[in-house]
Amino acid sequence: MEIIFVRHGESIGNALKGDEAVYTGRWDCDLTEKGRKQAKALLGNPLFDGIEACYVSPLKRAVQTAEIITNLEPVIDDRIQERSLGEFESKKISNVMNSPEYAKYFTDPEFMTFRSSFKAHAPGGESYSDVCKRVRPFLQDIKDSGYKKNTHCITFCFYTVHDKGTPVAFGRRNTGA
Repeated sequence: MEIIFVRHGESIGNALKGDEAVYTGRWDCDLTEKGRKQAKALLGNPLFDGIEACYVSPLKRAVQTAEIITNLEPVIDDRIQERSLGEFESKKISNVMNSPEYAKYFTDPEFMTFRSSFKAHAPGGESYSDVCKRVRPFLQDIKDSGYKKNTHCITFCFYTVHDKGTPVAFGRRNTGA
């Protein structure tokens, strides 16, 4: 079985920089014009030939990316949505960092790794271990799906691999099916 992973194009949340930068997480925001162009850059990529199914997170940025790169009706699955950043989502990073309520997330070594840890998480959010626990059953369902051509396009929100600002299909995984 072949699975193709694609990250969504730039979203409104991703585009905010400097003092305006926010923790995006599951904040459900649209693609920017740049994000639409990034997705369009994948059109015609032979990697997408023969796709039988397109699974996406319910977030607008994932659905919009999928609708640009394939003619298939996206299958929305909550299990593959962005890692939750809980109380931090859609808040300005500078406001969160300067809030006494959240000081330990920026001063205490046990909590400071919430952005990249398999253990730590933002308040009310998920660690990467939590994400793995919900994504594994999804991947097993894909493996068990029985598609004859065994090719899928999955638009994940929680991967951040880029090639010079363009989202790329960055993995082919042989699942042994």
